[in-house]
Amino acid sequence: MFKQYQKDIEFIEGLGNIPRKNYMLGIKDRSIFIDRTRKFLTLVGSPEKKLKFIHIAGTSGKGTTTKILQALMTDAGYKVGAYISPFATTTIEKVSVGDKLMKPQILHKILEEKIKPAWDKYTLNYKDDPISYFETWLAIALLYFQEQGCDWVVLEAGLGGTHDATNVIPEAKVAAITNIGLDHTEILGDTKEKIAKDKSGIIKRNSIFISTEHNKKLRQIFKTTCKKKQAWFIETENLAEDYQLSDYFNTPRQTENLNLALNILDILKIKPKNTQKVITNFKLNCRQEIIQSPQSGIPNTGKSPLVILDGSHNRDKLDNLINFVNQRKYKKLHLVLGFAHNKNYRLPLKKLLAISDRVYLTRFIIPERKTADLRKLYQTSKNIAPKIPIHIYNDPYQALDLALKSAKKDDLILITGSFFLSGELRKRWVSEEYILKTLKLDKS
Repeated sequence: MFKQYQKDIEFIEGLGNIPRKNYMLGIKDRSIFIDRTRKFLTLVGSPEKKLKFIHIAGTSGKGTTTKILQALMTDAGYKVGAYISPFATTTIEKVSVGDKLMKPQILHKILEEKIKPAWDKYTLNYKDDPISYFETWLAIALLYFQEQGCDWVVLEAGLGGTHDATNVIPEAKVAAITNIGLDHTEILGDTKEKIAKDKSGIIKRNSIFISTEHNKKLRQIFKTTCKKKQAWFIETENLAEDYQLSDYFNTPRQTENLNLALNILDILKIKPKNTQKVITNFKLNCRQEIIQSPQSGIPNTGKSPLVILDGSHNRDKLDNLINFVNQRKYKKLHLVLGFAHNKNYRLPLKKLLAISDRVYLTRFIIPERKTADLRKLYQTSKNIAPKIPIHIYNDPYQALDLALKSAKKDDLILITGSFFLSGELRKRWVSEEYILKTLKLDKS
């Protein structure tokens, strides 16, 4: 099974080597992304027209909102599919129904019977660029959700809203935006107003729209779009205050994400049976994830030092992570850090180095993704924090080994900067083989 799964993933990832005329940067008319996705979905039976959606966009918190919604709606008795991006350790984390990931055998069946034949037909029949890796996974997910007979699908937007491939859906019962921050500015625009306009593209006629963004100017953009699209704009209520917050949700941003999910359930008149229990037990891999702790009730009980995994890289996510870290008790912080090459890492570096005692700079080892230049990352780090011990390791597992060896039992190890790095090193505790066998993300 594992070998076949690897071959299937290699095929999907290998689609990236097909020549393309158009790329995301520098394209004035980005509607081509929706157009080509719709054409491809037509070849596999238009599954997007046969499902009921909740569409989630925003700069940060999309994954949390999507997954807590799925958990709560599942607890209410519904069969709920979720499509998220990015994944941490293994690719099928992107697609789940209820509390289980898609089986590798089903992925193989969908590829062989639906996706590959459609790719061949598309190549012959259309002059457009072929669909992307992300769009291919979206097609797989929609076919899976249709096959599983899902009552609802919670769909996380990939990038932006208006031209994101997920916006191929004809309508969403509820469209939601978590917040607006400055991320992917080279594509979405260099101001929050421009980004808000792009993300508000998920609002469609007759849909209900809700957001936990507080900026009045941005909310007015949403209201104007709702009026134009003949959609309902709903104000949020503070429903999260009715529940005891777990460590995961006990930071400003995560509380907002939970509140957004609870408001969506209220709109849809969906009532989970065990809301408090779901909130208490909720966690998301590589999002403020305590993967090792001497405290009871946490995976790997009795082990020290405390280890936290997180994929934060933009300002909003990083502020939330630092807030979370500051709530822990520890003596020294060991920072295992790596960034993607296209990220402006100076601000994240300043924030992270300010709370760190020892730094292990490294890289992730996914072949198709470029990492930040370690020499430049080191030089920038030393300029910001010349007195902190900072070291370079091209092998991320060596960096982790040395951090675990150097850290005392009362210290904290924080692995962050990239989902690819935190997801890769997560294998030290939860292997890819274990996830594929159990279709679960942890051993707790």
